Amino acid sequence: MTAYRVATGYGLLALAKNRLALILLAVFVPLWITVAKTVATPELFPFRLRATGQVLHAGGDNITMISGSLNAVSLLVGFWMFSAARRTGDFDRRLTAAGYPRGALLAAKLTALLATAALVSAYAVAWMLLYWRPRQPGLLVLAVLAASLIYGAMGLFLSLFLPGEVEGMVAIIMTSIIDLAPQNPIAATTANSPLIAWLPSYGSLQTALQAGFTDRLTLAPLANSLAWLAALSLVALAAFLRRTRVHTAPAAGGGRAGGLLGRAAGVFGRR
Repeated sequence: MTAYRVATGYGLLALAKNRLALILLAVFVPLWITVAKTVATPELFPFRLRATGQVLHAGGDNITMISGSLNAVSLLVGFWMFSAARRTGDFDRRLTAAGYPRGALLAAKLTALLATAALVSAYAVAWMLLYWRPRQPGLLVLAVLAASLIYGAMGLFLSLFLPGEVEGMVAIIMTSIIDLAPQNPIAATTANSPLIAWLPSYGSLQTALQAGFTDRLTLAPLANSLAWLAALSLVALAAFLRRTRVHTAPAAGGGRAGGLLGRAAGVFGRR
């Protein structure tokens, strides 16, 4: 088994050990979407879709459900990746000090991020489809996935700078509120401000609204999402490489790395 496969296996195991995140996935996501759909008014609201310049009319319940689903997946994936990175941080440093390739660890973290974001996004969209039929379901999945990836990368980024899970959760919650609340076409009078285009979830929300209420396909807003994803990932990458830098070559590094990996299941099992 290659170093990448071993690291990926233990990375996914660490994610699966997070029972709180699994409970939030099973309960929090469908509850948030259900509340957004049933509590908000179905009255039609006019709003301008900045991505295309169109003025659309859509039910307030569907708009709120889109915004709520993006908020839910952002919080969950951000917290899940932050928690996993915090729990495995010390072990990563021990592995690299023992000679384990950092490239394999980084590739494993990216794989875990993609797997988590894809799982949560598919689950959230499946729940939305129970209540509503968007014009472009595939584009809606892409929009939700983009938000998940951004906040997952943000979780990895924050895990390298914040001391504990409470601080990380608070930071992710506050960022999500500041990000999505001003963009809601119903609740916010700032939704047409040009500054909105600089927020992390701008591309995701614009693409989701486009997918829900139009037949047009404009991927330009997702350039914003790609820029945020790249920036957060690069900073997290640089910080990870700096923290796992080995100043002196360890003796018998391969043997130490193999021994640590042999005990990894026990380490993750206790956490």
